[in-house]
Amino acid sequence: MAILSNILNWADDRDRDAGDSSVEIRLANEPERLAAVRLILGGQKADINDRYVQDFIAQAPERGIDLAGIWVAQRGDQLILAGLPITSPGRTALIFTSACQQETEPTMARLLDAICQAARHEIDLAQGLLDPADETSRRAFAAAKFELMAELHYLQCTPRKDAAFPVLSPPLHWKNYSAENHPLFAATIMASYRDSLDCPALTGRRDIENVITGHKASGIFDPKLWHLLCDGDEPLGVLLLSPAGAAESVVELVYLGLTPAARGRGLGAIMMKQALATVIFAKHARLSLAVDSRNVPALKLYYRHGMDRFTARVALMCDLRKG
Repeated sequence: MAILSNILNWADDRDRDAGDSSVEIRLANEPERLAAVRLILGGQKADINDRYVQDFIAQAPERGIDLAGIWVAQRGDQLILAGLPITSPGRTALIFTSACQQETEPTMARLLDAICQAARHEIDLAQGLLDPADETSRRAFAAAKFELMAELHYLQCTPRKDAAFPVLSPPLHWKNYSAENHPLFAATIMASYRDSLDCPALTGRRDIENVITGHKASGIFDPKLWHLLCDGDEPLGVLLLSPAGAAESVVELVYLGLTPAARGRGLGAIMMKQALATVIFAKHARLSLAVDSRNVPALKLYYRHGMDRFTARVALMCDLRKG
């Protein structure tokens, strides 16, 4: 009976919080942004370093982060929650939030809903990335109509110094991205989605032009690092690579996809060799990527080529075009 009583009391607390007019959801004003960023970056840590918070604020403009878009939930004189949508080209936004407790779960759902409602005019898809163990935040996102997209495994490796570019036997050859080849890249990316195990919940949710725009915005876009693998005139797959940033020695594997007819022919290994050699040739240190945990063939490919998992996140998505 004590357990049931605790559950009922918790439910009552949630109901009171959800309807509590003393909790105000709004955009943060400028003097509040430091405290709001502290909430978002701190997570469960009460002693987050001031310098870390100040550096984030100082570097936000060059990273394309608009701190004027921070939302807060305030009770009385206290900011209890904060959320920051980071908008990307391609009509998507990734929402970062402060830590959510059971007692603030309904308020977090209200905060997320307010952020999404305000972004509808410029965003099609809102996304969240959560620690897989954070069930409380996941429930809050679900209450705000976010759907589970995938659990993403983040992998990285340091390629061998003698990593070499694969030798292609004709008629296999590479084409690099260009304005002229744009339609061919777009068509091949679309073809690679058919029966794909990589985040199938996203299939059909995004216009291909928005997809490509979003991929270009991942790190530093260099058309020479976007590869189309062809067999004569037939495109087989795409390999999109991007340096993570000038201050980082990482190349991100933004996307690797094969058309259905090209799968099972060992071509993924060719693409991975190309990616690993590119890291060494460009004098970077590491290759990194994110992959759907259910995509077993891709995981096997990456592990065979020396990639190791270093973290995981649950990806959630809200289609703002609905409703």
